Amino acid sequence: MTADTVDSLLKSPFMEAIGEREFQRFQKQVESYNYYAGYQHVDPETGQLVKAKDLPRPPGLDYDPTRFEVNYFKRMIDAKAQWQMGGMHGISVAPQLIDDGNMRLSQSYAPSSAQQSEDQRAESYEKLLYQLWRENNFRAALLAGAKDRLIASRVAVKIVFNPTTGKLQWVWHPDTEVFPVFSNDDYEELIKVSFVRSIGIWDEDGEKVELIKKQTFELKTDENGTKNCYLTEGYYNENLEVVNEWISNESMQLSFIPVVLIPTQSLLQVTAGESTELDDMREITDRLNQLNEDAIDSLKFEMFPVTYFKNIDRAQLLGIDIAPGAAAALNSTNEGRDPGVEKSESNFTYTTALNDTFMRLKGALHEVSSIPNFTAQDLNFGGMNAEALQIIFHDIIQDTEEHWHVWQAKLQELHEKSIKYLQARLSVSTFSYDKTVVRNIGDNYTNEIKFILPLPDNRKELVALLVEEVGAGFESTAGAMNRLGVENSTAKKQEIQAESLEKRQSEDIYTLNNSSDTTLNEEETVSE
Repeated sequence: MTADTVDSLLKSPFMEAIGEREFQRFQKQVESYNYYAGYQHVDPETGQLVKAKDLPRPPGLDYDPTRFEVNYFKRMIDAKAQWQMGGMHGISVAPQLIDDGNMRLSQSYAPSSAQQSEDQRAESYEKLLYQLWRENNFRAALLAGAKDRLIASRVAVKIVFNPTTGKLQWVWHPDTEVFPVFSNDDYEELIKVSFVRSIGIWDEDGEKVELIKKQTFELKTDENGTKNCYLTEGYYNENLEVVNEWISNESMQLSFIPVVLIPTQSLLQVTAGESTELDDMREITDRLNQLNEDAIDSLKFEMFPVTYFKNIDRAQLLGIDIAPGAAAALNSTNEGRDPGVEKSESNFTYTTALNDTFMRLKGALHEVSSIPNFTAQDLNFGGMNAEALQIIFHDIIQDTEEHWHVWQAKLQELHEKSIKYLQARLSVSTFSYDKTVVRNIGDNYTNEIKFILPLPDNRKELVALLVEEVGAGFESTAGAMNRLGVENSTAKKQEIQAESLEKRQSEDIYTLNNSSDTTLNEEETVSE
């Protein structure tokens, strides 16, 4: 939403409906998005964030001070998101162990029919999740969603079933469009959520009208204690009066709200009003922008000296050309006094202090964001092993893994709700997924995300470690594949076994042929 749209909502029925606290959260998030987009200066007249070029000249100055932004804030957000979602993450669905453990250790062990069915269920479940990832371009969506989550402190994913194609879609929404309601006794239970955004449509008279598009999911409990999600969707005016409501309190036949909220911090921390990492990054970025602007202005004053004219009237001053190599004829206006011109030169004496202050502020920004404060040129001293990389990138790795804890739980919730949604739509005619697979998943939705750090040669070091662990008997082949993030590790294991069997058969045929040739030669020698 634009600043004008935000202003129009102030003291409106919209604000009264969401409450002052939610509206303050909404305003702060809109401001954070504007700051990320480069609106990093405050207009003294309106108090709104504006681009540097739109900032008016301060009063009392005879020159236009330098105004520009170096968007360190955006750089840090993008870098943190890349660390979180830049790796080739994978999914692992481990089958339940049905057969007895002692039986599985036996040399003659063969999986029972129940264990084979469970293995097939887990394998099909994992394949289905990967299919949903591909259809929703999920790797790119995760990176974009990570940026939204860092900017607004939360991002939402809405699960939508398209009845035309029979496919499931994951629709990402910035938190500026999301207004959730939680239960009074449990902050984790989502009982209502509305997606709200401003939209312009053309009326019958050909005039553009600003309306509010609102989509509301609400979880209700009937007299039997059964929960059901209801959907309401339509266009509303600024007074939240219905303009066109095409869905009104319609049952979705779901026992949950098909929305997953992915925050950066708990609701308790937000309630306490603590200063966030985002606030600290913005404050330091403001200081860096101001320092860069002042440094350029100071350099201009040092480069171009002040010129003093003596005993010259104003008319002559106005006729003097200010340009390289310019010449001027001067006449004194005071008898007995010669005209004079002097320049006041100065020296740029605070370079060291300027550089020191800049590096301190930039170092503080890196420290707050946990991004390492060095460039690729600083590491130009040969190759490094995994241990050295772990030490150098320790802070950002630790910060990334903390964020992964939240992502792990929320992506598992997204997968679980998605399968439940598909199971609730098994009766529809247009269905793009294997109904037998969806049905056989049952109520066991356990899955795990395998996160991978975007470090060079990280996989090579991990493979070497896993080879040693498998060789020593500390890890199974399937477990090693899961830790590597191999897609459908069961199928990959079967593929390797099939190739090994084919190779052994080829070797046996080659050995048999050689043995036959040797026997034939021996027989020919004896006959001679």
